[in-house]
Amino acid sequence: MSDPGPRVLAVTNMYPTAVAVQMESVARLGAAVAVQFIDGRAGASRYAAAVGRIRRLARSDRFDLVHAHYGLSGFAAGFQPLPLVVSFCGDDLLGTPARRGGITPKSACVRWLSRRAARRADAIICKSDELRDALPHPTDRARAHVIANGVDTDRFTPGDRGDARRRLGLDLGERLVLFPHTPDVPRKRFDLAEAALKVMAREGLHLRLWAVSGVPHAQMPDYYRAADCLLLTSDQEGSPNVVKEALCCDVPVVSVDVGDVRRWLDRAPGCCLVERDPVAIAAGLRQVVCGRGRVDGSTVRGEVSTDRVAAQVLAVYREAIARRRMSAGV
Repeated sequence: MSDPGPRVLAVTNMYPTAVAVQMESVARLGAAVAVQFIDGRAGASRYAAAVGRIRRLARSDRFDLVHAHYGLSGFAAGFQPLPLVVSFCGDDLLGTPARRGGITPKSACVRWLSRRAARRADAIICKSDELRDALPHPTDRARAHVIANGVDTDRFTPGDRGDARRRLGLDLGERLVLFPHTPDVPRKRFDLAEAALKVMAREGLHLRLWAVSGVPHAQMPDYYRAADCLLLTSDQEGSPNVVKEALCCDVPVVSVDVGDVRRWLDRAPGCCLVERDPVAIAAGLRQVVCGRGRVDGSTVRGEVSTDRVAAQVLAVYREAIARRRMSAGV
């Protein structure tokens, strides 16, 4: 009989979202998972209150380790006795860009707390090489694994553009550039995307910048399939799921070089990595929109399937448990 999987207490301030997808896939491979949600939007006091709650759960003999998602969750989970895995996602280690340069004071505090969480962790997961490199201590970087979030490749699959547009009530002949973020988030740089489309309009090529946010995740595949391409202009990202999801749907991507985007675009010829400049972005859009229309995302689908990523996460769990036992002399 095979050994039972680890009993995992998942702590997160981002639930549902990609955290739910990852923990569900880990559970499918045999782990027992319980989720402790910290609603950080209700104030910093929620993190302070979570410290005692997490400690009590960790001492209940119901779990083998704690997996915290995001640096603040990792800090709150650092005061309990079980092996600790912390996943870093983006601005928790990089900070949030300020309008006048540098990072915002609030995100500087988050980054400091996240670094403390990394010091306490038995194993670390970073969504990109950039995030691993942002860990200031060499010993933290040495036990950090780069594992991007997985994608449900049974749901995010290629499909007919016309059928998707009919389901969404969209014009079949319109050229749509999907901007998969809320326009009023400054670091997503909707202004840069708008400027690029204005350049194209002056050259006689008219595209519609289609900003999509707040759509239930289960409905997103049709939004990708309906688009001519996805455009990413962010100043900062970790490992943007929207890029991987679009490629899994065989939708081409035009993006600035941010986070781990280069890694995925290299696996799907026909996409375009561009400078953070309206003219360069416009040239990339022209190349993609006037090109063959779809890309081959099969390589990406093979690398980001949720089961494959879940197996990598389970290996990190085993490493964290073994490291703690070794340090305890067990």
